[in-house]
Amino acid sequence: MDVSRRSLLATALFGTGALIGGPAWAQAAKTAAALPLGSFGLEASHFGLRPGATDDQSKLLQNALLEAAKRSAPLIVAPGRYRIANVVLPEGARLIGVPGATQFVAAQAGPLLVGRRIKRAAVSGIGLDGLDIRTSQRDGLLSADEVLDFALSECDFANAGSVGLILNRTAGRIETNHFRSMRESALFSLDSRGLSIEGNQVEDCGNNGIQLWRSQAGDEQSLIRGNRLNRIRSDAGGDGPNGNGISLFKAGGVIIEGNTLRDCALTFIRNNSGSGVQIIGNQGRRCGETALYSEFAFEGAIISNNLVEDCAQGANITNLDHGGRLSVFANNIIRNAQKGFAPKGKELVGGMGVHVEAEAAITGNVIEGASDIGISLGWSWGMRNLVCTGNMVRKTGIGISVSVVPKERNALIANNIIADAKLGAVLGTEYGKIVTGDLTQGPDKRAAGIRVENNAVG
Repeated sequence: MDVSRRSLLATALFGTGALIGGPAWAQAAKTAAALPLGSFGLEASHFGLRPGATDDQSKLLQNALLEAAKRSAPLIVAPGRYRIANVVLPEGARLIGVPGATQFVAAQAGPLLVGRRIKRAAVSGIGLDGLDIRTSQRDGLLSADEVLDFALSECDFANAGSVGLILNRTAGRIETNHFRSMRESALFSLDSRGLSIEGNQVEDCGNNGIQLWRSQAGDEQSLIRGNRLNRIRSDAGGDGPNGNGISLFKAGGVIIEGNTLRDCALTFIRNNSGSGVQIIGNQGRRCGETALYSEFAFEGAIISNNLVEDCAQGANITNLDHGGRLSVFANNIIRNAQKGFAPKGKELVGGMGVHVEAEAAITGNVIEGASDIGISLGWSWGMRNLVCTGNMVRKTGIGISVSVVPKERNALIANNIIADAKLGAVLGTEYGKIVTGDLTQGPDKRAAGIRVENNAVG
């Protein structure tokens, strides 16, 4: 029987493969193996897969994938629901469905599709529904382990009992997928070999959205661009590991660009100990703690051209005590940073536009409506080599605060516009307590080493 272009399109669009009787597997395999390739590939229906069947069709799909990969052909799965579990993607697998119509449903807890130690595989147009079956460990609806080139596009992940997509030591492209209703996170990657995560939609996750973690600090050159993330909770609580839209841990050389984020329990973008990270041109509204974070053992962070609103704090570039240093915070807009209680938190947090500590340039930012401090320079002894120039700060308590605790200080605060700062334009502080007069009005011996000049105060 020839697989014509017309019959293939009919199967893909109308599910006519379901009308074909279900022969015994041996006969189906023999028949399918003899089929010539159509314009797009082999049809899964010829291997016995039946949309809407109540039985587990994992073995049928597995054999179909093996035969298609053997012939270097895509496997086409017609619209419908198919119950499967733990189907292994063979070397070179190309699995194709109809977006929004072809759906794999969990036959049991754990992954529906798995790729292990292969060079390449591709999945597109497939829906994966975990039926919210809870798992006791971090499992994905789809897991890729040591895949050198993995492509995932136009897939729909729903109702994961843990994580939607798990990637371990894997490289590739994760593009234009939809993740919704995950108990843990949409995507968790460990020790990536370089990923492009672009144009995905993530919503309603229990603890995190997109996570790029490493077992040891390293340079992975991943790109997270143009994704939309909404409603990320912090069901497991804690003071940082959960409640993040995008979370990096020890992942260096990552560019996070052009993402939009809404309603994250703690943080829109959190970089923990990743060096050479760029956070550029993102937009976020409503988070319960700090919108943009670069913390702990990082060196070299660029945070620029972002717009964040309605968060407890706009940005925090911190932890000199753990080696966190060397940053640029430029051309960002921070609005309405209001001190409050983070979800499940017991103490008030935030109230600052931006806080920085060491070897940092803060320039060209617009900060409006921070309840306590517009720009915070240093905390305790953690204050070193800071430049704060060309910013506009208005409607806040303190315009710019600078820590005067360390014995050796080096900071330049110049050419800023500071308006409607209720407590003062530029003030020296010790552990948050004001200890100097307004340094825009004249020098103070307690602020030795801090240059304040050419600021416009209104």
